[in-house]
Amino acid sequence: MKKIYILFAFIICLGAKAQTMFVRPIAGIQTTYPVADIQKLTFDNGNMLVTNNTGASGTFALSGLRYVSFTDFNLGTTSPELATNKFYAYPNPASHILNISGSNAMLSVGQIEILSLEGRLLMQQKPAIESTPQVDISGLPQGMYLCKITNGNQQQIIKFIKQ
Repeated sequence: MKKIYILFAFIICLGAKAQTMFVRPIAGIQTTYPVADIQKLTFDNGNMLVTNNTGASGTFALSGLRYVSFTDFNLGTTSPELATNKFYAYPNPASHILNISGSNAMLSVGQIEILSLEGRLLMQQKPAIESTPQVDISGLPQGMYLCKITNGNQQQIIKFIKQ
């Protein structure tokens, strides 16, 4: 839990280049907040509370979150074609299983490749048709890796950490 607090404090204090914050619960729909409109982001009793400049707020149980993501946050790179159709890898950092999810329910993953930072192919799989493609990364040593997701002729690369 403290890692999440430190991550958000780091993002907020350094004024990261994020323009939009996406909050996606495990069950439910994604909520979007323009970062410039967020007045306060607090954590209390296992919940994240997002308050915007108008005073409206949203409360999310941390244990029920699939991911919290920021656009233009330099943890991943996307091709211009995927600007509105993004994939997310979670949890990040991960220890055993890396889940892949699309921002659009119609997105399907054609192929997943795990690469070293040098670009060496370490793993490759074509996921079965399911709601959340997964990659078993338990055999990888600790470190930072790249997850290359192919959707038709479009590709997206996401950095992730293996614990």
